Amino acid sequence: MQDFTQLHTIFDRTRGYINRFMGIIQPIIDAAQDEHTRLYYHHILEEEEQRMGRLQQLVPHLESLSAEKKSDQLSDRELSQLLSDINLERFGLHNFREHLELSLYEFRDDETRMELDGMREKTHADYLQVKDIMSKLSERFSDVYTTDLTDHDEGHDVHQVDHLKASANAPLGVAAVITHPQAPVSGKKRLTVGSLKGLH
Repeated sequence: MQDFTQLHTIFDRTRGYINRFMGIIQPIIDAAQDEHTRLYYHHILEEEEQRMGRLQQLVPHLESLSAEKKSDQLSDRELSQLLSDINLERFGLHNFREHLELSLYEFRDDETRMELDGMREKTHADYLQVKDIMSKLSERFSDVYTTDLTDHDEGHDVHQVDHLKASANAPLGVAAVITHPQAPVSGKKRLTVGSLKGLH
């Protein structure tokens, strides 16, 4: 099914983005001069690590469904679980975009800022595309799955905000002195201590 192929492409791309993003913000945590900064970015890192763990299972599953055209063979229960997982990652895309926006207020070097802003723009487009796909899938499989597709940006017109420009004059952050971000350590696990929702 083409929808699952598109979803595989989107979530595979965001998996790469998350890995790169974690490598960018880890040095902020390592070099933090105060507990607030360390905890703030540690929460962000934990949320993205948790999401990466989910994507490591979802992406291969979507790839298998696309390559072998097995979507028609899913039971109602399996289909419902799959759509639920996809919808969770739709919200994950929204959160990831906000994490990228927040990080723009931290960095000052043009190369990193352009990279973060590029990931932010593409992630926003991916979020909107997944929302459209989920709307179609929910209608098609309404007998086995229903979901709330509320737009998490309702009341906030993100298209009217140039986040790269808006963050350009923010106070200098600890990340401004970090010039060589390191890649995240593969397989490193941390306990999840809570959501950033209240901090946004």
